[in-house]
This record gives sequence, C-alpha cells and structure tokens, in this order.
Amino acid sequence: MNEQSITEHLKKYGDIELLRLTGGYTNQTYLLKGTNPPKVVKVANTVNKDIVNEMNCMKITQHTGIVPKLYDFFEHKDHQFVVLEFREGINGQSILDNHDLERAKVLFTCLGEALSTKIHSIKYHSISYDVKKWNLHELNFDLDFVPAELQQKSKMLVNAINDQKEDWVLTHGDYGVHNVLFTDHNSLTVLDWEWAEWANPLTDVGWVCWFTKLHYPEYANLLSSLFISAYEKNNPIEHEKLKPYCVYKVWTILNKVRSSSIEVQQEWVRRLKWTIEIF
Repeated sequence: MNEQSITEHLKKYGDIELLRLTGGYTNQTYLLKGTNPPKVVKVANTVNKDIVNEMNCMKITQHTGIVPKLYDFFEHKDHQFVVLEFREGINGQSILDNHDLERAKVLFTCLGEALSTKIHSIKYHSISYDVKKWNLHELNFDLDFVPAELQQKSKMLVNAINDQKEDWVLTHGDYGVHNVLFTDHNSLTVLDWEWAEWANPLTDVGWVCWFTKLHYPEYANLLSSLFISAYEKNNPIEHEKLKPYCVYKVWTILNKVRSSSIEVQQEWVRRLKWTIEIF
C-alpha cells in the first residue's frame, strides 16, 4: 500500500505526514507527523495473521510499561492498520554494531531484568487471550530442503524437551537487541510481538544468547552472561535445555521459509547446523 492510500485511511487523525521508521520496526511502519501525542501506524496485509496475535499480546502487556500504548486497530479490504504510541530510543542492535561495549553491557543487563520481571511474570492460565500456544506437533521436521542428518539430530534434541503447561509464560518469540528501543535513561521498549506465544521461558532466554553468539561472537560470552545473571535474579534457568529450545526456534523459522528462495532456505539450514554443532 502506498503512502497516499495510508494517509487516506488515517484522516481522523487530522492533517498528517508519514515518515518511514526503521531500526527495530517491521512491516510498513510510519511516524504520523502532526499528531499529538506522536503516534505510529503499522500497516500489514490481512494474510499476515501474526498481526492479530501481536495485538492480543500488547493488550495484556500494556500495564508493564515496556510496550507502546495501543490506540487503534482496524482493517480495510486487504490491509490491517495498527496505531501505536511513538516511543523514543535507539535500536539496541545499533549499540553492538557501533562496538559500544560499555553501553551494550548495560543494555543486556536491562534485557534480562525486563524479560524476567515484565514479560515472563505473565503466567499462562486457562484464559489464553487468543495468543498462540507452543505446539511442537505443528512443526514439520521432514522438510525436503533440510538434510536428513540434521533432521534426525534435531528430532533427538527437541524430543528430549519435557514441556509442561504449568511452566508456560508469555514469550515474545523474537526477543533481543534487534527488537528493542533503548534510551539514555536505560528504559526499554519492546517491539514486534508477532511471534509471541504461551511457551516455556527458555525459548526467549535461549534466543537472546543464540542471536548474540551468531551475530556478535566476539561479545557473546560476556554479554550473554550479564543477561543470564540479571534474568536469574528472578527466575532460575535450566542451562542444559537452552540448545534444544534454540533448535526448536530455528525449526519454526525453517517452517516459515518453506516458500522462500533457495538462498534463504539454505541460510537457515546453515544456522540449524551451527545451532546443533556449535551453539
């Protein structure tokens, strides 16, 4: 959808201009210049069912202060519109890209504290608020573009997970430096909850360590230890289970890229092999 069409659908917010946002924002996301307080609109095709899941997650996390306020959600023909509060901050990943290690140490400590006290403190119960639930059986572990040896090793690791619903919490699904805004006052805003689900907290914990070791190996040991130490002040971690949950997370993405290019598929196969053999 072009910017003129988006503006037409947002007439009720007055005379506005659109400014495309990046740095942690996904889909078509724009700052609505001219609104007070400043607002953001996120535009997605209606075939993206994850948007509704994201909205449901944001509704139950509004009280935490780490998500933007949710102002509006509506659909028009084949598009969905989500209007949110604009939050200040820089994308957390840019801190690592700029090799600001001292700032990164503070960020990873805040990541651990926020995950344990603001997100994983929301426990699963019989009322799931229409948020997706962890379901290992939905995954296809026999994808034809994944070598049989990796399939077999993956099944052995993942099948060893003894998952219990009483351990489930709200998980972000793609938590990490790439999906947060961080301010000079050390406050976090967590963005992009599309992959959130009720699941074991280790899915988020492992993913932070996985992402950091994959993309920033020179800092991974230090930063992951700070993150885990901050997290464990409130919640214990079964460290030996982090790899199986990371293998599970990689397979969720492998299932999502079944229709993608061969290059994308092979990159995620490479990451699966790395997760099994190196992580």
